[in-house]
Amino acid sequence: MRDENFAGLREYADNAVRQPDFAVVRQRAGRVRRRRAVASSVTAAVAALAATGLGYAAVAGPQTAVPTPSVSVQTDPGWPRVNNVVATGSAALYAVYERCRDCDSELYASDDAGVTWQRRTVPPMAEDAGVPRSAAIVSLGRGVLAWRDYRVLTLPGLRDLSSPQPSSSGSASLGRLWTTVDGGRTWRHGVVDPKPVAAVPAGTRPVDCALIGQGSPCRVYAVDPVDGGFAPLADQPSGITVSADWTGQTDVPLGAGLWVPGLDPATQKPAVASSSDGGRTWRTHVFTAGVPAETVDGSIAAMYLPTVAAGPDGTAYALTHRADLRMDSYRTIDGGVTWRSGASVAEVPDAGFVTTDGAHVVKTGQQFRASRDGGGYQPVTLPGYPADLRQLTQVTSQQAAGCYLVFSVSRLFISADGWTWRRLDLP
Repeated sequence: MRDENFAGLREYADNAVRQPDFAVVRQRAGRVRRRRAVASSVTAAVAALAATGLGYAAVAGPQTAVPTPSVSVQTDPGWPRVNNVVATGSAALYAVYERCRDCDSELYASDDAGVTWQRRTVPPMAEDAGVPRSAAIVSLGRGVLAWRDYRVLTLPGLRDLSSPQPSSSGSASLGRLWTTVDGGRTWRHGVVDPKPVAAVPAGTRPVDCALIGQGSPCRVYAVDPVDGGFAPLADQPSGITVSADWTGQTDVPLGAGLWVPGLDPATQKPAVASSSDGGRTWRTHVFTAGVPAETVDGSIAAMYLPTVAAGPDGTAYALTHRADLRMDSYRTIDGGVTWRSGASVAEVPDAGFVTTDGAHVVKTGQQFRASRDGGGYQPVTLPGYPADLRQLTQVTSQQAAGCYLVFSVSRLFISADGWTWRRLDLP
């Protein structure tokens, strides 16, 4: 029997084995938890996929400029494909690319909003990375990225990941986390300095403890845009308990303040801590009308955690869980000093995003709805946005000012304002 008769089965098997973008893993896990309203050890294992041992080693390599690979001839369904795309500016895009089924992940960068792409170096392969190598990147600041290799997991390994991970703040651990501060031209092994820093540097993203494997105590971290190292904030949010992967509950562009969702430790009701000065000072708001979180087997279902979508000038929207599978919305325009309750909306799988004119757009099934002033969510269309939402493999997000993006394995769409979208050619 000819091999192409098995093409669909082979593609299905590859998609089942290969890990998607970690942000998607977290969003999908949260979606399942919302539907089932339970927590399990598998959920903990998924969250623990980000846990890494951390060391510190300088690795330098020249930028490699190569022609953009052609995707016009495709002999293997599903390849070439892109694992994930991130942005660190309005025109600065980065993509993890795989040429074929058995090819290692490659990194490509674009400085002109996807018009042209250049191949960049990748960090050394971790000892426990999968073969072929598959990886994801996370945007942390202008030209600042984190790279994480995926592991090949066995059932015993999955059980191990569900157990508490040891903290590693020295330079002896190997780990699978690397950082770059020059857009992928050189890389350094991730390291956590235990000495706290005063604030998250301007233009960078706060870091959750799941990304760097610092689970106990779980704190908010900052990345150094000069050397790519991490350090905890000296002043942590008060009056709130946060989960290890709280950034998976947010959609906040680089430099748009600090927004940390969690729970009120006294009542277990949803809460949000915010800071407009890089984490030097914090304010915490508890949504007293929210549903108290329930603990199952020592874990809290993600549906009880609020989601936060933020935009410029202190505007943000929070969504909290209701018992009738709807969500209550709240809006702030002063950086979280005051919140005003708004209309409810049907349950949505993520935080949504805030457009440049301050509207909150959420996806409900195969439809988008928007609230322009904190009021009711009305159906809206997004010209140029892909028609089949089921084919998308990433949550729609505003990753940097003037750069909204969403992608599938073979298509990338970007927007400058969140409303009008256009398709780009992938590497």
